[in-house]
Amino acid sequence: MLRRHPRRRHPALKERSLTGSKNNSTLAGWSKTPAKKATAALPGVIGAIVSSLLKSAGSVAVWLAKHLWAAVLALVAAAAVYYRQS
Repeated sequence: MLRRHPRRRHPALKERSLTGSKNNSTLAGWSKTPAKKATAALPGVIGAIVSSLLKSAGSVAVWLAKHLWAAVLALVAAAAVYYRQS
């Protein structure tokens, strides 16, 4: 059986690895720290959004409890729209 000799490459052409890079000057190395910080802050951001949604829903419920006529009017309007479409 014949053996194939390795192909010779020009010395200026170096083999580059996309994953095994020891040089952190790539885009992946630069974005590593901000990505870690953004990931650490994500639960706080989600909590703030949910908190503001629940706070606004609570204030709407309090306003409707004080002004019961508006809640009744909203229910009547919703029922009218429902029966008109069916």
